[in-house]
Amino acid sequence: MAAINAQQIRKIYAIGNALGIVERGNEDDDLHALVSALTGKDSVKSLTYAEAQAVITDLQKRQGAAPLPRHKPKTHPERPGGATDGQQRKVWALMYQLAKADKEPSTASLGERLCGIIRKELRMDSTPQQPFIWLDFRACNKLIEVLKGYVNNAKRGGGHG
Repeated sequence: MAAINAQQIRKIYAIGNALGIVERGNEDDDLHALVSALTGKDSVKSLTYAEAQAVITDLQKRQGAAPLPRHKPKTHPERPGGATDGQQRKVWALMYQLAKADKEPSTASLGERLCGIIRKELRMDSTPQQPFIWLDFRACNKLIEVLKGYVNNAKRGGGHG
C-alpha cells in the first residue's frame, strides 16, 4: 500500500484550516477526530495514500457545504473534575467509528446509544442531550477504554452490547 505523500498532508491541513477544524499543537482537534472516524487512525501521517484521498474527498465535500465560521471550533461543556473537552471529542470519535462498523444502521441516535453504553458499563444514567453530565474525569477515561474495546470487537466482526 502506498503511503500518504507530502502534498496530501498539506492539502488535508489546508482544507482543515479553511474549515476551522485545526487547532495547532492539539492532536484531539476536530480534524483528527474526523480522520479517526473515517480511517480509525489517530495520525494524519500514518494514513495510506487511499485513506488520505478519502479524507481529502470528505473535507472537500464539507467545504462545498455551508461555510463554517472561522473561529474556535465548538467545545464541549466542561465542569471542574468532569469529562474534559478532549475526552468528550474522543468518545464521539469512537461512537462514530462504532456506527460506521454497524452491519445495518441503528434506529437509535448516537446519543441514545452512548447513554445505553454508559448505563450498561458505568451504571450511571445520562441523557442524549448531555451524556457526560455525571461523568468525572476517571469515569470518562474508563468509558473511552470500553468504547475502544467495542470498536475493536466491531471491526473483528463481533457484536457489541
